[in-house]
Amino acid sequence: MSYELLNRWYRSPLFWELFFIDRITKMIAYSLFFHRPWAINRFIAFDCSFNKGIAWSLFACSGTVGYALITLATLLLLIVIAKYTSDRQAQGYSVTGETLLLSGGLSNFVDRLMQRGVIDFIKISYGPWTFPIFNVADIAITFGGCIILYQFFFDE
Repeated sequence: MSYELLNRWYRSPLFWELFFIDRITKMIAYSLFFHRPWAINRFIAFDCSFNKGIAWSLFACSGTVGYALITLATLLLLIVIAKYTSDRQAQGYSVTGETLLLSGGLSNFVDRLMQRGVIDFIKISYGPWTFPIFNVADIAITFGGCIILYQFFFDE
């Protein structure tokens, strides 16, 4: 990556704020809620778990080779998105969606390297139905993806 790229979006306060908020909340969740879930109400709880796969624990049973391939694919995807973001920003486009996606993606990638899985801890349920457990980075990735899709379909 060029110095020009580093000089632009790596200086984004939004990128670093979300990155560190996610890192801190994961550390808190791991220390407080691992093996001790805490229900806020009947819909929301904190319940720490490790996701070794991709979204919603897909491909989590892939073993060491599968895990390595998922991690490598994640790294390559982050590099491609970073280059795409740099190019769009150089052309004068808003890169808020890309910044959210990269911030969350990098934080989850750090988890993969340090913990051998992504720490998820926010659990939403209604009666017997439970949404897959997620984290702050996943929220950033989701909102970033929605912004990118909105810009793709509705911005000129």
